[in-house]
Amino acid sequence: MMIDQIIIGHMLGDGHIAKVRRGNSYFVIHRKAEHHQYNLWTKKVLLDNSIIVSNTYPKIRQSYGRNFPSSYLRTSRDKFWSEQRLSWYKDEQKILPREYIEKNFDNPSFLIWFLDDGDPQGRISTDKFSRKDIIFLRKLIKQKYGIKFNIRHQYNRPQHNILICLKKDRDRLLTIFRSTDVLIPCMSYKLNFK
Repeated sequence: MMIDQIIIGHMLGDGHIAKVRRGNSYFVIHRKAEHHQYNLWTKKVLLDNSIIVSNTYPKIRQSYGRNFPSSYLRTSRDKFWSEQRLSWYKDEQKILPREYIEKNFDNPSFLIWFLDDGDPQGRISTDKFSRKDIIFLRKLIKQKYGIKFNIRHQYNRPQHNILICLKKDRDRLLTIFRSTDVLIPCMSYKLNFK
């Protein structure tokens, strides 16, 4: 798996690139402690792509401001991440580097994004993105895979949009995800569509 697939999948999902006052940035993912195996998998893929991750990561620790443990993965600081941050953030908000995504978005990056932010109802959370970016992602999926997603609001958070895969397209969506040969047992529940 190539680094671009990992970056796109996780940056559309749970990943972020930390801004630092001095020196270079680093890549971070927080997730539930039950998903620690997923962070271990991500670490292996990053290491396979010559991205340095400390031996102490990922680790499980108490989440900041939350009352539950989380798995925390962090890379080493590197110029590579500082350059990526310039593409993925504007005015401290996550944005979509559209040309980069159009060029590199594929089955593995789609799966990683879904494992980060999808659910068994075929929904994908898009909390941090503008409506224009969400429309771009929906159009990209339709053009690349012929799968239609509707844009809706989360029922309890109307300010947050989600993409919802039509029921008739969910089998094709699963076929795409299964074609990647990526298997992360702790995340398999997300692919048991209802």
